[in-house]
Amino acid sequence: MRNNEGIYTTVNAVVYYSNTGQSKRIAEYIAQKSSIPLFDIFDLTEYEFNTAVLVFPVHCQNIPKPVKTFLDRLRVKALIPIATYGKMCYGNVLYEIQKRYNHNITAAAYVPTKHSYIEENGFSDFESLNPIIVKINSPDRIAIPKAYKNPLSNICKGLRSRMGVKIYKDKTCDNCGKCNAVCNNNAIAYGKTNRKCIRCLKCVEQCPKNALHFYNRLPMRTYLRKSKCDKLIIYD
Repeated sequence: MRNNEGIYTTVNAVVYYSNTGQSKRIAEYIAQKSSIPLFDIFDLTEYEFNTAVLVFPVHCQNIPKPVKTFLDRLRVKALIPIATYGKMCYGNVLYEIQKRYNHNITAAAYVPTKHSYIEENGFSDFESLNPIIVKINSPDRIAIPKAYKNPLSNICKGLRSRMGVKIYKDKTCDNCGKCNAVCNNNAIAYGKTNRKCIRCLKCVEQCPKNALHFYNRLPMRTYLRKSKCDKLIIYD
């Protein structure tokens, strides 16, 4: 909310959208180092801040739908978007946020971390993010350059994900309904996915019985054999 002088009176915020925990861990580090409150994007009831740090994963080189919804509602003096990616391609999401939304971006970053579909180590060089934390108290606008985005990345994103990855349950599933509850797309019921599933693996990650699993089909295995990119890019 604003006071009579039109100045934001709500606190700053570190907001994260995270399905397998990679983006959440980065958001936790930034919140701890900056002493700014941390929020899950789905728990927010307030969308007006002085400064908001937004941490989210790139989905098929695109901005995830919950992040778009948040940015549509957001009223902020300074925005710092941080896009995590699975060492394949980060697309052009930061530039797209700059162009699509009328927010004052004062810093931004592409952070390479664990790919959801590969067993590997996640991001651990948290101190390399400290230049972003310094910019939290600086209102200077920056310009984000355009990056490469595959021209086919917007076509049938959900279908491509379902063709590439299979989610299945084993016999230890007791139909507890946890997967139903944690899915933000209403894309699973007691271990069985439907066409709304984007293969974010949040259900697999949070299954209390570890009864949900995933399998990379041939198209995904072929894609994951491509050369990896592990550049940390900070715009400040």
